[in-house]
Amino acid sequence: MAVQTADAVAPPTDPNAPASRAVRRWSWVWLVVGTALLPFAGLQTLIPLTAWLAPVFLLRFSRSQRAVVGLPVLVVAISCALLVGLRNGFLPVVDGSGYYLFVLTLGFGGALPFAVDRLLAPRLDGISRTLVFPAAVTTAELLGTMGNPFGTAGSTAYSQYGSLPLLQVVSIAGIWALTFLVSWLAPVVNQLWERGWSGPGVKAPAMLLVAVTAAALLFGGAQLAFASPRSETVRVAALAPDRRLIDLAYSAPDIGSGDPSGRAAVSKEYFAPVLDDLFERSAREAVAGARIIAWSEAAALTLQEEQEDVVARAGRLAREHGVYVQVSMIVQLSADRGSDGGPVNENHAVLLDPQGDIVWDYLKSRPVPGDGHEAGPGVIPSVDTPYGRLATIICQDDFFPALVRQAGQADVDILLVPSSDWESIAAWHGQQAPFRAVENGVALVRPTRQGVSLATDGQGRLLGHKSDYFVSDDQTLVVAVPTQGYDTWYASLGDGVAYAVAAGLVVLTVAAFRPGRRPQGR
Repeated sequence: MAVQTADAVAPPTDPNAPASRAVRRWSWVWLVVGTALLPFAGLQTLIPLTAWLAPVFLLRFSRSQRAVVGLPVLVVAISCALLVGLRNGFLPVVDGSGYYLFVLTLGFGGALPFAVDRLLAPRLDGISRTLVFPAAVTTAELLGTMGNPFGTAGSTAYSQYGSLPLLQVVSIAGIWALTFLVSWLAPVVNQLWERGWSGPGVKAPAMLLVAVTAAALLFGGAQLAFASPRSETVRVAALAPDRRLIDLAYSAPDIGSGDPSGRAAVSKEYFAPVLDDLFERSAREAVAGARIIAWSEAAALTLQEEQEDVVARAGRLAREHGVYVQVSMIVQLSADRGSDGGPVNENHAVLLDPQGDIVWDYLKSRPVPGDGHEAGPGVIPSVDTPYGRLATIICQDDFFPALVRQAGQADVDILLVPSSDWESIAAWHGQQAPFRAVENGVALVRPTRQGVSLATDGQGRLLGHKSDYFVSDDQTLVVAVPTQGYDTWYASLGDGVAYAVAAGLVVLTVAAFRPGRRPQGR
C-alpha cells in the first residue's frame, strides 16, 4: 500500500490549474534545492551528479506551480545560478547592464525546456510523457549552438567528463546522446514521485531508462576493455610559454603606431625573450627524443614584418633535429591593417616538417569575441607522417563538434589543439577537450597557456596532464601518444542524432495536440 505524502496529492486534470496548497508549498523547497545544485551542473565547478539531480527538483517545481508563476520564477532562478557559475570573469563579456541581459537571455533559454514540458507532458502518458523534457533540452542545445560564438560550451553532456564508460557513447551519437540521457532522469523520477511505483505509466519509463543507461555503460566498458589503442607511440612535447616572460610580453606598450623602429624596439624587448626561450626548450626536447613538438596557442607574440623570420627559424630547428614543430603565435598586424576598425592581429599555428618546409599555416576558425582577429576558412589541415596522420585546430575550435569532425572524416590519428585559457575556465575547458577525441577516435595533444595542458588517447584516457601553469615554472608536458586512431560512428553520422531528437519533439507535439486529446492527471 502506497503511503501518501504532502507532495503526492493528486492534482486536477487541468495542467494550468493550481496544485494543492501542500504541493505548492513544497515546490518552493524543491526550487531552492535545484537552484543550489545548478551552479555545479555545467560550469567552472563541476560535480557530475548535480547535472542529473538539479533538473529533477526544478521540474518538480515547474509542474507544481501555475505556468504564469513557475516559468518566470525559473528564468530568474536559473539566471541567478548562472551568475554564480559565471563568476570571476568566466566569460569574456564586459560587466554592466549588457552582461546581465546576456545572463537573463541564457536563463530564458534554460527555462525553455521546462516550459515545453509544462505544455506537452500533461497531454501525454507513459514513456512518451517522459521523453518531452530530454528532447526539449537536446533540441534547445542544438538550436543554441547555431550562430553562437561559443558553440557547444556549457552543454549538459560535458558535465559527465569523469565517466569514461559513459563518455564512449559520444563516439556513436556525439554529445547529444549524453545530454538526452542525463536530462531523461528528471521526468522519469517526477513520474514516480507523482504517481508512486504502482501508478500508471511509471514502471515502463523507469525500466527503459535503466536499460538504456546500462546499455550505454556496457558498451563503454566493452569499448575500453576490448578496443583500446594497441599501436606504437610517439614522443610528443607540448610547450606553453614561460609564465614570467609571456606576462611581460603581454604588458608591452601599444604598437599601433606605424613607426617601424618603435615596433622593432618593442619586439626586441618584450617579444624576443619569449621566442628565444621557446626555441631553446624545443631544441632541448628534440634532443631528448620528442618527434613532434607543439606550442600552445598564443605562445609567442610577433610582428607581421617579423613573421617570416620566426617561421624560418622554426624550419631550421625542425630540419636540424629531424622533427615536426608546430609554432603558434599571435601576429601583430601593421597599423594600417587595423586602422579601419578591422582585425589587429592573426592567430596562427604553423607546422614545419623534418625538412624544414611549411606543411600548413592554420588560422583559428572560431575566435573568441573580442580577440581582435578574423576567423580562418574553417578547413582543418592534415598530413601523413611516420607517426600517423596529424591535424590541428586552435583552442575554442574544440567547442564546435561539426568543425572538428573533419578530423574524424580524414582518418586523423593525432590532433594538436594548441590552446590559451584563463584561470577561471582552465579546468572546465580542459574537461571538455577529450570529448572531441572520443567523437573522432583521435589522440589529442593540448598544450595550453594559462590553463591545463593534457593529452588523451582516442577513448579519452588521460595520457598526460599538467594543471599547474599558475604556480609552476615548468611549462612543458612530455607524453607518449598512440600513432593510430580508429573509426567512429560519429565521424560518419555527425549530428544526425540531434536532428532526429528535434524531429521526435515535433512528433510528440503533434501527438499531444491531436484531436480529442485532453490533458491527463499526474
